[in-house]
Amino acid sequence: MQQVQIEPITPEQYHTVAKLMAFGFGHKFVKLSSLSVMELASIFENWLRHTTYQTGSLRVTALENDVVIGTMALRWKSSEIGKQPKTIQTKWWKMYRYNDYWKLLQFLMRIQLLKHKTEAGECYIEDIVVHPDHQGKGVGRHLLAWAEQYMLQTANLSYLSLHVAQHNQKAMQMYEHYHFHKQNSTNSLLTAMLLGEHQWNYMIRKGDS
Repeated sequence: MQQVQIEPITPEQYHTVAKLMAFGFGHKFVKLSSLSVMELASIFENWLRHTTYQTGSLRVTALENDVVIGTMALRWKSSEIGKQPKTIQTKWWKMYRYNDYWKLLQFLMRIQLLKHKTEAGECYIEDIVVHPDHQGKGVGRHLLAWAEQYMLQTANLSYLSLHVAQHNQKAMQMYEHYHFHKQNSTNSLLTAMLLGEHQWNYMIRKGDS
């Protein structure tokens, strides 16, 4: 494959990345909801515009010949309280206040279930997705390697972490190959009902691994 470039997301990429996330995570968000994949992509795009510049977080894209083929979000504990520009926040809520508010609520409920409270020193991989046409080509490994370098070069960060569904053995094997180790497992009736995922494994990779 061509050289993969990892760069912070730009506003021009929101639409493409939102569609990528919708197709990558649609089976979780669409399950037992009234959302379609296209509606989910639209909500993801507005969500990206609202959350991308929060403190303690960073979303990047993987590019091949300037085409987005993957994305990843990192989050860490920040002492700063992020405040969104009022214009962005107003657009986000105003767009759904009277129209399809129930669909937005379903989305936010699922997002909340996937939230992880980061600890000091933790660089949490909130999500990672690769375009279906580029899976199995090492794009995920490029993103993980970039996350490792970012963690090592950032003050006060000492380890990577993530959650992965127990049934996703392919992803588990990739993370284990990249020296992630399972710390614990949790079972959730709510995520089983709303996301179709019952058991989650919490994995970490220390900076000196």
